[in-house]
Amino acid sequence: MSKKGGQWERDVCKFLSKWIQGTEKPYIFWRGRGSGGMFTSNNLVGETFAGDIYNIREEGKFLTDMFVIECKNGYSGISFDNHLKKLKSDDIEKFWFKVCEESIKTNKRPMLIYKKKGYKIPWIFISLDFYKKIYKYINNMRYVNLKWIDNECYVFDFYEFFENITPSIIKKTKI
Repeated sequence: MSKKGGQWERDVCKFLSKWIQGTEKPYIFWRGRGSGGMFTSNNLVGETFAGDIYNIREEGKFLTDMFVIECKNGYSGISFDNHLKKLKSDDIEKFWFKVCEESIKTNKRPMLIYKKKGYKIPWIFISLDFYKKIYKYINNMRYVNLKWIDNECYVFDFYEFFENITPSIIKKTKI
C-alpha cells in the first residue's frame, strides 16, 4: 500500500465519519486490517474481512455491514475512454470487478471510491441493485452508467452523492 493510498483511505474514513455525525472525531471508520493486501479471513474469530474501510464504532456498522468499501487513488491513466474503447488495460473494470468479487464472498454490496490523480472530486461507484434502491433520492445528480457483459455500475460525484444520500436513506435499503 502506498503512502498516498493509505492517506486516501484515512481521508475517506474521516469524511464518512463526518457524514454520519457531523464531525470527523471521534472516528467511526478506519482502514481495515490488511488494507492494501489480499482478501483475508480470520479463522480465530470466524470473521471475514474484505475492502479497505471498517467501522470502529457501532454508529458505522450499518454501512460496513452492507458494503465492501474499496478505495483507490492515483492511476492517472484511468479514463472512461478506456471503458468505451474496450481496452484490455481498463483499470476501472479491474477495480470494480475486484470489489464485486469481495462483495459476493461476504454477501455485501460493492462500493468503490476512486480519486483520479490531479482531480479534486472523487467518484463513487455503486451497483445496479443499490442504484435501484436509491433512485428516488438521486434528484438531479449527474451520473455515468458503466456496463460490461455481466455487470454494471453507476458512478457519481462522491461529495454530491453523500450530500443527497443520507445515512437514514442507506439504512432503509438493507439487502
